Amino acid sequence: MVRAFFPAAAAGLVLAAAAAPAADLTIVSKVTHNGQSQTATSYLSSDKMRMAHSVDHEAIVDFAKAQYTIIDNAKKEYYVITKQDMDDAAAQMKAMQEQMAAQRKQMEEQMKNLPPAVREKMKGMGGALAATVDVKKGAGHRKIAGYGCDEWVMTIGGVSKTESCLSTEVPFPVAAETHYRDLMDSFRAMGGGGQYLSELQEKTKDMKGFALYSSTTVSVLGKTSTDTSEVTEIKKGALPAGAFDVPSGYKQKDSPMKAMKKK
Repeated sequence: MVRAFFPAAAAGLVLAAAAAPAADLTIVSKVTHNGQSQTATSYLSSDKMRMAHSVDHEAIVDFAKAQYTIIDNAKKEYYVITKQDMDDAAAQMKAMQEQMAAQRKQMEEQMKNLPPAVREKMKGMGGALAATVDVKKGAGHRKIAGYGCDEWVMTIGGVSKTESCLSTEVPFPVAAETHYRDLMDSFRAMGGGGQYLSELQEKTKDMKGFALYSSTTVSVLGKTSTDTSEVTEIKKGALPAGAFDVPSGYKQKDSPMKAMKKK
């Protein structure tokens, strides 16, 4: 569920101080999954965004309502994540963190009887996950679809590697940046304020800009998958009618977050 809408941020969809505000944007990209390429089109206005992660999967963001509509074109289905869903998830996460804190305190009491070397080893395990994330700015600066971008590489252990080229030159519509940042604050609240998230944010704080190019390779259990997206054209001006509509005939299903609340 998270991969359907949040990786956009992880892959570099980070709006930053851009050039002067401009008209609505139509963004055409070449998306490739394990060697198979297709064309995907995204739309961005001052109050809404439609991002195509692939031809089959899209996310429509309503900034004012702070909600996501996740579309599966292959199955002709969609679901909606509301602000209330995100608030409920944040509350659930907070309760879990409080429970984990109580368990950690109990464990610390029990650890007092362990040898010093063992205590130090176990103490360091808490930040081990964050330590596996490595972010480096590349030496390259290039132009894609007429806009300059800087290269970045982010690796997560031996599992994932993302190479991206981020641009702060793309002229985003008025208020899009502010709305997007507010929505990301809601998602950060869902993830809690744990040490891992804080350290991850610290390591990625300098990754600013729109990802004109992004390629992520994931290797799990001996299987490797690569997803690449490269912008080929950015058009300014009025968007087509229905740019932010769910296609007719698609069936709405329950949000995965509602299922989480029932557990």
